[in-house]
Amino acid sequence: MTGRVVHTGQVVIDLTLRIEALPEPGGDVFADEAGMGLGGGYNVLVAARRLGVETLFAGTLGRGPFSQAADAGLAAIGAVHVGARVDGDLGYCVAMTDARAERTFVSAAGAETRDPLDAFDRLEVGAEDVVYVSGYSLAHAANTAALERLVRRLVGSAGRTGDGGGGRSGGGNGGRSSGGARGGGGATGGRPGAVLFDVSPMVGTASMESLEMVGALDPIWSLNEREAGILAARLGLDAPDGDRAATAEALARRLGPVLVRAGASGSWFASDDGLIRTPSVSVKPVDTNGAGDAHSGVLAAALARGVALPVALRWANAAGALSTTRRGPATCPTEKEIMAVV
Repeated sequence: MTGRVVHTGQVVIDLTLRIEALPEPGGDVFADEAGMGLGGGYNVLVAARRLGVETLFAGTLGRGPFSQAADAGLAAIGAVHVGARVDGDLGYCVAMTDARAERTFVSAAGAETRDPLDAFDRLEVGAEDVVYVSGYSLAHAANTAALERLVRRLVGSAGRTGDGGGGRSGGGNGGRSSGGARGGGGATGGRPGAVLFDVSPMVGTASMESLEMVGALDPIWSLNEREAGILAARLGLDAPDGDRAATAEALARRLGPVLVRAGASGSWFASDDGLIRTPSVSVKPVDTNGAGDAHSGVLAAALARGVALPVALRWANAAGALSTTRRGPATCPTEKEIMAVV
């Protein structure tokens, strides 16, 4: 039986600008291309849907033209909004991509940052589902509080069903993360099969208490190379700069399953079961915007389908790489395209 991907983060509007280079302080440049579309959690949902997995968006939407665009976009890909709706419109993110395909972002907050405290109270997850948690949920007090309430409920469900539950300072296998084994919990309202925590650039500013709160779910901690280094430094870990394997292993000893993503260099997954080094596929990138989202969405969907972790990582690496060969944020390849290169 295939589970669902349940996204607890945010959908925003992306304003995309393609430029030769960032302007110097006080300067001004004209964009070569400009566009507007859905971003944030939407990119992850698109990627999950590429693998044919049912997706639920449990984040908060607002009222206004941006929120109407989000409603239409979610309906277009077959994702179901099961979250709250509040007054005010969604925020937006200005994403600038330069000639080297490097990205720079400036964001303005909106309704997506105002989760009601009970936003997730009616959210039911089953033992086949994969819950996606975004580090951006820790950037705003209301979202953090709502997420903490959900975490406490899920951990409590695990305790009642004998699944263990709770966080740890090292060890644990993160549900399916050690090769696709199903997690515990009931058919509805229990603990999910796996939790994927996309830590995001908020790793440097989110409180350690907030990070540890999410850690109570024994998630797979997914970080890019920069984020992994920042987290290792905050934890005071001995992780040599540039040694991705050592960084992943050091973090895993402290946190549980950790995935360090390094773009074209592939990824390193560390857990109690050892280290999995997964190469990427060779591509010529033209736009890296949304590559991490494609990776996360495909990984979550593959795990929801019961795919063994080493295979799921290959799919995710391929999806992230192929997404960079197309312009735009929601450019995850199809399942057929992924299978052609793995």
